[in-house]
Amino acid sequence: MKKYLFLFFAVLIIFYFYLGVNAQEQSPEIPAGFIFYHYQYAYFDISLIYPEQWINYSSQERGIFIYTPDSKGTLTLRATPLFGEEYTLAKLYSVNMDTLKEAGAIFLESVPGKLSGYPAQRTLYTMKFGKDTLKFIRYDSIIEDLFYSFSFSTNEINFEKYLNDIIIIVCSIKINL
Repeated sequence: MKKYLFLFFAVLIIFYFYLGVNAQEQSPEIPAGFIFYHYQYAYFDISLIYPEQWINYSSQERGIFIYTPDSKGTLTLRATPLFGEEYTLAKLYSVNMDTLKEAGAIFLESVPGKLSGYPAQRTLYTMKFGKDTLKFIRYDSIIEDLFYSFSFSTNEINFEKYLNDIIIIVCSIKINL
């Protein structure tokens, strides 16, 4: 009897150790200078990290809005329901890019990418607003019945200054279904 009890506790300890190791593997490392953010509203449940000195103005009405400390750069992340319509990423991307082109966007790059592990379209473009030229990086993806759009923009001359942080943020995005 003692032998079976000992075996039971040994298996239980191994099981809890295994669960603890897996939980540690699944929780992302947060680099120094970054903070974790979880946003949940209606159909939108997402987590990400961003630089701790950036200013978070996210709200239920607007979605995720985070600004650089000097307020010259803006990060947005939105999800739009497709309401059961059968859209492809190529079709939605084409419509959005046509609209941007009509507004004066100059496309620099458009390549496949990933957003939370799902296929996405990554686009770099510039747009002129008055005397300022803004540079944008954008990731668009369809995940289940939602169209996700991540965008970061800043003055063209400051864009490279923030690019490494943006790549870290994009890689940290976890969309919870």
